[in-house]
Amino acid sequence: MTNLFQSKKYLILSPLLLLILSGCSNFAGIRTPLYDGEPVEPNEEAIEEYAKTQKINEENEAHYFRYPLSETLFEPSLDFSDEEMVTLEKGMYTVGEDLPSGRVIFEGHPSDFSPDVFIIRAGNVTVYDTEGVVTFENHFQENSGVMQAVVDLREGQTIQVEGETPEIFVHYNEDAAGTDPESETEMEAEPDSSRTVALMAGHYEVGRHLDAGTYTLETIEAPRTPVLYHFTDGDIEVVELTQNRGASPRVPPDVLEEWFELGRITEDEYEQNKELIENKPDKAVIELTDGDKLYLPMLNRLELEKH
Repeated sequence: MTNLFQSKKYLILSPLLLLILSGCSNFAGIRTPLYDGEPVEPNEEAIEEYAKTQKINEENEAHYFRYPLSETLFEPSLDFSDEEMVTLEKGMYTVGEDLPSGRVIFEGHPSDFSPDVFIIRAGNVTVYDTEGVVTFENHFQENSGVMQAVVDLREGQTIQVEGETPEIFVHYNEDAAGTDPESETEMEAEPDSSRTVALMAGHYEVGRHLDAGTYTLETIEAPRTPVLYHFTDGDIEVVELTQNRGASPRVPPDVLEEWFELGRITEDEYEQNKELIENKPDKAVIELTDGDKLYLPMLNRLELEKH
């Protein structure tokens, strides 16, 4: 009975295999991708430009603007001062009435998960110009947001703070952030190399906060893929700050040879990692000119290395 069942099984499977093989014999490769039934031709020029700069082309820029950005972001940055720290809670505030204008560091008060307190603090801060157009927005919370941002607050602008028990410290001295006794946040130290610039979320002016020149986009730390808005020559260029530039080697390049000699990796693993290292694409670059402005929302740290 078993042999009869197996014979029938093979009789059924054989035509199916022949049908599959005959279909494969006419395989002509992966077909052109379709959109709404129409073939999509890749824009090779845009692909090449993105690989070099990670800049979004004009056809797709609109997807990176949830709302218009204020023309005041083209204006020169303001200076820090020695004004006293201000604490913002949930509500609306007017710059020049409820708090002084100037360059400030917003710092989120961390949540407190101790059993006798247990307070979740999550604050979304939006700054509007006098016409009601956004100049800055950021979510302040551990892990899902960032904890610090540097911002230019101009006379007459309004600040909206929303969220769950938010507490936002406004520092007017660039060295004051992170010094609050209840804060766990510390200012990032500048890298040793004079060619490397470290930026947190916020507003920056080329020529004041970093030199003009060509920079490589190095380390990017953020709760999600962030975007850099580059205000230059009356236009806003959008740069996607992603580090997803091809597969990364599983073994650090500086120890690859040593690990292979010690037998910690096989020859196949050695060759695979060596190929990934040799074919790793160059990092993206950005050209900055004196007077350009940068707006960086939702970013913990961006390191730029000058050429």
